[in-house]
Amino acid sequence: MAHTAPADADVAELVTTCLRGDQQAWVRLVDHFTPLVWTIARSHRLSPADCQDVYQLTWLRAVQYLPQLRERKQVAAWLATTARRECLKHIERHQRLVPVGDSSLFDTCAREVEHPDEQALRRADASEVLAAFRRLPSRDQELLGVLMADPPPSYDQASRLLGLPRGSLGPLRQRALGRLRGLLAQPVQ
Repeated sequence: MAHTAPADADVAELVTTCLRGDQQAWVRLVDHFTPLVWTIARSHRLSPADCQDVYQLTWLRAVQYLPQLRERKQVAAWLATTARRECLKHIERHQRLVPVGDSSLFDTCAREVEHPDEQALRRADASEVLAAFRRLPSRDQELLGVLMADPPPSYDQASRLLGLPRGSLGPLRQRALGRLRGLLAQPVQ
């Protein structure tokens, strides 16, 4: 059933009729001002679900506080202000939620499940890299082992650990990685 939008002069009367408990008046009021509330919610760059929450809270506030509105013809401005405030409250509430703990727990839900064939290929690649790494000279293994640690040490720390000048670490690392790439390119015997 289509509802006609009230003229600006009739808005105050529509609010008064709503407050008397007329369900059809509420439907007309909500239909008329829904685009305003949604536009304000979307302008705050909220997700569709968050916009829906703001929309519902704005109309809940209307039911709660509309009887206290002095200038009933100003309902549009009141709804706009209420929607903005609900958006800001929503943003503030969600900024306070800071996940703590092991971030890998949060990442597990977002990851796609790896297909068994992909797992097998990844493991094969990893074992090839490990086999090639083991064929490197021991000084390359030691250098790459220190520099690829998790978390990686600073170059100053790595320099002290390896007993090498800091400035030589980058070139030595590049040469070691080059040798590793060369070993990976060779056919496995």
